[in-house]
Amino acid sequence: MNLCIDSDCCTGCGACVEHCPGHVLSMGSENRPCEKYPDDCWYCGVCAIECPAECITVIFPYLIR
Repeated sequence: MNLCIDSDCCTGCGACVEHCPGHVLSMGSENRPCEKYPDDCWYCGVCAIECPAECITVIFPYLIR
């Protein structure tokens, strides 16, 4: 999972799905967003920025060198 979506505060507006440039998100059960293609996430944060309820947190992967 690349995103942490707080389902308690999510209103199901779909703004995150609409603005995701990689089409990673889709509307799932109970009209809530879910990661359809988590491996394709660009970690751009557009979903978190566009969320009017501010209930999405992008979880960045660890950098291993």
